[in-house]
Amino acid sequence: MLPESTEKKLCRLLSKAFASHRSSLLHRDSNFRSVEAAGLFGAAVDSYSGFLRHASEWLSHRATDKPLYLLASAISLMIISCFSLAGIISCIFKGPPQIKVEHHSELDLDKNWHLDEVFILMGIFLYVASLGSSSFVEEEQYIWHFLTSTLYLIFLIKTVQSILKESNSTLVHRSETKTFHKNNSSYLASYKLIPGQQDGCKLYTVLIVLVAGRILRAWYQGGINWVHFPDISKILNQSDSSIVKSLQTISVLAVVVLYSVSLMLLRTRRILIIGLWLSHLSCGLLVMLHIWKSQVDTSVPINNHSTTSIAQIFYVIASISVTCTFLLSPWIFPTHSKEAEPTSSSGSNPEKAHGLNHSVFLTGVTYTMFWCLLQLLLQQPINAVPVLLILLQIISSVIYFSLEKSLHRQWVQVVAMQFLGMTGHFGLGNTNSLASIDVAGAFIGISSYSTVLSGVLMFIITYGSPLLLYLGMVVHMSVKDSNDISTPQQWSSVLSRMIALPCLLPLLVNSIALTSYTIVLLLMRNHLFVWSVFSPK
Repeated sequence: MLPESTEKKLCRLLSKAFASHRSSLLHRDSNFRSVEAAGLFGAAVDSYSGFLRHASEWLSHRATDKPLYLLASAISLMIISCFSLAGIISCIFKGPPQIKVEHHSELDLDKNWHLDEVFILMGIFLYVASLGSSSFVEEEQYIWHFLTSTLYLIFLIKTVQSILKESNSTLVHRSETKTFHKNNSSYLASYKLIPGQQDGCKLYTVLIVLVAGRILRAWYQGGINWVHFPDISKILNQSDSSIVKSLQTISVLAVVVLYSVSLMLLRTRRILIIGLWLSHLSCGLLVMLHIWKSQVDTSVPINNHSTTSIAQIFYVIASISVTCTFLLSPWIFPTHSKEAEPTSSSGSNPEKAHGLNHSVFLTGVTYTMFWCLLQLLLQQPINAVPVLLILLQIISSVIYFSLEKSLHRQWVQVVAMQFLGMTGHFGLGNTNSLASIDVAGAFIGISSYSTVLSGVLMFIITYGSPLLLYLGMVVHMSVKDSNDISTPQQWSSVLSRMIALPCLLPLLVNSIALTSYTIVLLLMRNHLFVWSVFSPK
């Protein structure tokens, strides 16, 4: 009954059990059948049982008892952080007052909510609500497939409605639309397309995203509970290895061709552009050489000395190329030059805008394409086609948003691309189980064991799709209008629209998900699946 620490209490119980045990052994040697010996033996058993019972309770409480006040304080700080970040993004989205009204589109001036915006907000709420279910956590890919495909279906409906509306407009409106697209600083719109071609291009890009998303969903049909469902990956695993090897080769060639076409859009033959093209081509050849030299097993890539050397050469060339691009692209396409001085009283200069957009476009497309080659090198052979499909979704989305600036607000475009990244994450066979992490690919190009290098490569493989979409968002930023960058205030406006919002908005969505899931973990701390389902997620 005396207050004492748990440790002292356990030591006292164990000492009592030892003493009773010794006494019972002494009496057992003298007279085993005596009543006193039997009593001491029973007391020893009871003492041991009491110690084990109290020790078990103490250990279980040490493993399960959690300081609720500390967890509640942490969650409160996370909630405050989310609201603060939302306030910052709201201020950026509203924009500074010095921006001229003519630089806003009709959609920016429209204060009404549109179908795609309402669906995104409802979709995020639906995703947060699904985190409270262990089954939805195990099969999260269905949520992202539904949100992405439905959102782009809404884009398709709005595009068709816009085309039908334009077809009923006057010829004057058509000429104004053509003039607007002609003066647009986007490379993708710089090629003079007649209105019919533009309409067809917008429809085709959305359809490519939808078709590629459907193939990604069929590539890995089940998550954790329904992994036995038949899908494309299982069919290819059971087929001849030459088929998988051919699909890998086609994917690598497609990435190289797409990068070549992207560089052609810049319409320049600077030495850096030619060097980047040659380095990317050589990296593509190295990836194909690695594919054909490996003893292809469709589930696990084999690592030997020759393939290790090829991968190491690839790492060196790719690192030098992306570093040179980041450092030299502002000098190749300068935003400040004698030719780029403002010539009108308005201060707006297209040359500066083209210099900034060209530099950002070159950096973004170079990082994106080299990242794709890196994924084709590290991912499982069966994932080569999904990587190519995700790249096609990025390119199609960038083209669509560059041609349809008047239909969707910028935050809708950013969230749509983030949805694509999460869908691609599960399209590459990832789940919320630690068992789906690809450990074998983390040792490609490593001759001796290194925890740091293997961890970095494992991170690159696991989060390849979301990071690919973030790199693609750099390309998306380069096709935005930025003709008003002659004064410091206008530079601040351009940086806010081009950089701040695309960087902070995905952070806000992830912060909402993390905070909500932390609350779910607190509520589910005594759930049966807290360590097997909720904790890995």
